[in-house]
Amino acid sequence: MLDRSDRDRVRDATDLVQLIGEHIALKTRGREHVGLCPFHEDHTPSFAVVTHKGNAFYKCHACGEAGDAFTFVQKFHRMDFVEALKFLAERAGIALQQKRDNRTDSNAPSRSDFRKANSYAQDFFRSVRCDPQLGAATREAIQQRGISDDMVEQFNLGAAPDQWDGFFKKISHRPSSVSIALSVGLIKQRPNSEGCYDTFRNRLIFPISDETGHPVAFGARIINPEDEPKYLNSSESAIFNKSRTLYGLHLAKRAIIDANQAIVTEGYTDVIACHQAGITNVVGTLGTALTREHAAILARLCDTVIVLFDGDEAGMRAADRAVDVFFAAPVDVKVCVLSEGVDPDELLKGPEGVESFKAALEKSRDALEYKVDRLRREMAEMESLSGRQKRVEAFLAELCDLGFDSLQGVRKRIILSQLSDLLGVSPGDIEASMPRRRPRGGKSQSQSTGAVTLGESMTWMESESLGETTGFFISRARRIAEREFLSLLLFEPSLGELSMTREHGGAALRLSDSVGLDQFADPGARSIALVILPWLMEGRKFTIQELLAALDDDSETVKLATSLYFEAQSRYHDDEQVLAEQAACACRTLLERIQLDQSERNRNAVGNETGTDEASRNLSEVIKQIGDRRKQGRMSGAIVQGVRST
Repeated sequence: MLDRSDRDRVRDATDLVQLIGEHIALKTRGREHVGLCPFHEDHTPSFAVVTHKGNAFYKCHACGEAGDAFTFVQKFHRMDFVEALKFLAERAGIALQQKRDNRTDSNAPSRSDFRKANSYAQDFFRSVRCDPQLGAATREAIQQRGISDDMVEQFNLGAAPDQWDGFFKKISHRPSSVSIALSVGLIKQRPNSEGCYDTFRNRLIFPISDETGHPVAFGARIINPEDEPKYLNSSESAIFNKSRTLYGLHLAKRAIIDANQAIVTEGYTDVIACHQAGITNVVGTLGTALTREHAAILARLCDTVIVLFDGDEAGMRAADRAVDVFFAAPVDVKVCVLSEGVDPDELLKGPEGVESFKAALEKSRDALEYKVDRLRREMAEMESLSGRQKRVEAFLAELCDLGFDSLQGVRKRIILSQLSDLLGVSPGDIEASMPRRRPRGGKSQSQSTGAVTLGESMTWMESESLGETTGFFISRARRIAEREFLSLLLFEPSLGELSMTREHGGAALRLSDSVGLDQFADPGARSIALVILPWLMEGRKFTIQELLAALDDDSETVKLATSLYFEAQSRYHDDEQVLAEQAACACRTLLERIQLDQSERNRNAVGNETGTDEASRNLSEVIKQIGDRRKQGRMSGAIVQGVRST
C-alpha cells in the first residue's frame, strides 16, 4: 500500500466541526452544523459544515465560500497552504514527512536545513544575552532603551558576543553546519586564510521571523557607538527576502486581522515600543522601502494600512514611495507623518505617550489626499501656466502608471472628484485627459473564457482537446442537464456503478461510462467531470473533500461542486430507489440534450461532423433504448439493483 501524502493524513486526522467550532459558534441542525459565516457579514446562519456520508467540507449558502479544513485555515487565518498544513499537523500531533528541495546536488542544504540553522543561532544569541559576562553590555543597552522583559522574551532578543568567532566555534566541528551557516549569512569566510568569523559581533540581536514565528534572518544593532554600520541584517537566502518580510508580523497578524488595520513603521525598536504600549497591530520594514510584496501581504490581512514615518525629509520621501506602492492595492492607505525629529519609540516614551501616539494616528491622511496635497503645494510655487500644465500632465501619467485604470469605480470617482476640486476642471475632462495603459492580456474576457453568447438559449463554446481547438453550441437545457447528472454522482458516487440495460441485448452501460469527458460542454461541469469520471470508471468512491483537493485553487468550481451536492441532497435525500431512478432519468436527459445540440451544430454548419461516426451511432442507440423504456413505463427496470445505502 502506498504511503498517503501529508495532506491526506492531516485532513483525515482533523475533525472539521471541532476545528471550525474553535472559531465560530456552531449548532446542530439535522445532519449538519450551522453558524454565522466568518467570511462575510452574516446575520442569519448560512454557513453549513457537512460531515456525513464520509464527507468533511463547509459551504456558505449566502456568499458561496466552500472548502475543506485547509481552505478554512487559509482563508480565516490568511495563511498559504504550507502554513495551513503545518498548523493543522501540529494541532493533530502529526509529524510531517521531511522532503528535501528538488536540487541536482543531493548534498545541497534544504530550506529545512536553513531554518534549523537559524533556530540554532537564535538559541545561541539568547544564551549569550543571559550569560552573566558576555551579555552584560547587551542587557544594559536593552534597559537603556526601556524594553521590558516581556518584550525581550516575545521578540526573542539576543546578543552577539564581543568575539570574532564565538558562534563559529560552536559549529566548527561540523562541516555541514559551517556550510549552511555560510549560506544564510551567519558567518563569513576569512579572506586569504582558513576558517571563518562571525557576521554579528558585539551587537543586540533582533531575530526576524516568518509568519509562523520561525526565525529566517537576524537584524543587529551596535552596542559600541563607534562601530559601523548602526544596523546590520542577514544576507538574503532561500528562506529570507527583505522585500517580502515584515518584522513582527508573526506577533501582529492576529491583531491586524481583528482590528482590520495594520500600522507600518521603519524599525525594530519602533515595532517593539508599539507592542509594549499595547498597540499590537504594528509591523516594520527591514531597512528597505515598502514594496509591492509587502502591500500584497498586508492586503490579505486587513482593509486599511497606516504607514508611519518620521517628519524629516527622508521620512517624507519614504512616505511618497509608500503611497506609490499601495496606490493600486486593494486596501485603504493612510499616511501618518510625525513631527520632525520624532520617531514612534520616542513619542511613546514621552509624556502621555500612548495618547499622543493615538492622536497622531487619528490625524492620518488618506494616501490620495496626501499625494494631491503635495501636488497642490508644488503648483502653488509655479507661476507659469505651461509649468502647471506640464506638472498636471506628469501627475496624471504617474497615476496611470500606478494603476489608476485598475481601481474600482467608487475609488476612481473619489480621485477624480478630488482632482477636479484642485484643478478646477470637471472629472470627465480629467478622465478624458488621463493616459491609457495598454491592456496586459492579449484577449478580452469573452475570449479568455471561450464563451460567446448567441441569443437567449444557445452559447458558442471553444475548448482545447488533444491540442486542437474545437467549437460547439451548448444550450441552456444541456447546461442544466450536465449539472443535474453530476449533482447526483457527487451526492452518491456509487450511482456511477449502476447499469442501463439495452432493449435488444448487448453489454450494459454504466452511468459513469455513458457520457464521455469530451461531451461535457459547460466549463464548470467539465472541470468537475474531468476529476470524478476517471474515479468512477475505476470504481472509486470519493468524498467531496477529495474532490476539493483535486480542484486545488479553482474557487468557482469548488463553489459549483458543493452547490450541486446540496442541490441533490435537498431534492432526493437518501432514498436509494429515488436516487437510482433519478440518476437514470438525468443520464437519459443529458444524452438527449447532447444529441439535440449535435443536431443544432449540424444545422448551423458549425463544429466537427460527428453524426456518422461509431460513437454517435452508439449514443443514438442508447438514447432510443432509454426513450423506449420510458414510453413503456418501465424506467426503473433499466436499473441494476445494488445502490449503496449510507
